[in-house]
Amino acid sequence: MDVSFLTKTVQINGNQFKILLQNGQGECALIALANVLLISPVHARYAQELSSLVQKKETVTLNELVQTLADMGAQNANGMSVDRQQLIQILPQLYSGLNINPEFNGSFEDGMEMSIFRLYNVGIVHGWIIDGDNDPSAYEHVSKYSYMGAQKVLVQSYEIQKNKAQFGNAEQIQSDATYLKSFLARSATQLTDYGLSHLREILVERSYAVLFRNDHFCTLYKNNGELFTLVTDTTYRNRKDITWQSLKSVNGSQDSYYTGNFIPTSLERTDTTATGQNESYISNPFSDQNAGRVASNQVNSGASGVQQIEDDEELARRLQEQEDLRAANNMQNGYANNSRNHPRERFERPDKHSKKNKFLSFNESNDGKNRKRDKLKKSCTIM
Repeated sequence: MDVSFLTKTVQINGNQFKILLQNGQGECALIALANVLLISPVHARYAQELSSLVQKKETVTLNELVQTLADMGAQNANGMSVDRQQLIQILPQLYSGLNINPEFNGSFEDGMEMSIFRLYNVGIVHGWIIDGDNDPSAYEHVSKYSYMGAQKVLVQSYEIQKNKAQFGNAEQIQSDATYLKSFLARSATQLTDYGLSHLREILVERSYAVLFRNDHFCTLYKNNGELFTLVTDTTYRNRKDITWQSLKSVNGSQDSYYTGNFIPTSLERTDTTATGQNESYISNPFSDQNAGRVASNQVNSGASGVQQIEDDEELARRLQEQEDLRAANNMQNGYANNSRNHPRERFERPDKHSKKNKFLSFNESNDGKNRKRDKLKKSCTIM
């Protein structure tokens, strides 16, 4: 049986749209991308075929969605040389698991995955960014790394400490690893306060993008200077008053639900609503499982719990830091153990070169890989 997605009718700023909802796989890149195409006025003419498909159905299959997106990509290739059959092979990966590599300066490692979003003229962003203004020393050690690069350094540091491995730049590795462990432990949800500010800055008012956060993807929108994510959980399919969730905090404690016209909803959340969008907070390997449940409970508690959260914030931060540092150490040890038999393959992305050969015309530029933060901010405004 083919994978399928339910649809939902929503009202956004007075206009009616039909969106796709996530299934048991959670917030995948395919649904986030499709929903940007469905509700963004900029893509309205381009996405007519997709809109027509979704409008007439209560359920859309994965095959129908892939075939339609492949047609769109092949017909509107933005000057790229695209083969429809290649798209049919690649697009399902946006559902099953897209292998992207965020860099801690706010960009992504370039590759086939980024080319898919460029093909459909949809921006993809993340807020897992080190703050260079308040901590320039940490920025110097962390901003040059991606998530996968950080994993490699942590393993090298472990090998130096435990197995006396010899590296020509051992001192640099040890120093970088210390800062990386601290940063990863403090950003367990793959989002930082500085990253939130960065996202608000680069998104143009009333613009859409795909947000990568905590190994999940969602449709992001900026309204009146604030960030909102599209609610695609099937739990809320019949809730006409729930379309958006605000993105105001890294742990969800200040986030709340809104109508399609950005009016706060007064409906109290039930126990059955602890679903994929909140569960994503605890999927990061550096996070504390208990902390994820605390974050969910903070959202459920409503306004009455906000003051208590603020009162206990400092204590909770210290406790969380201790737990996350232990989790980071455990993860580092796990990487080290796994790398002993295959120390190099551990950090090579699966089929990386074969993917790039298939989509060579997608990947003519890799200039985003080593951009500095100030240069990035000038060139990455999302329209």
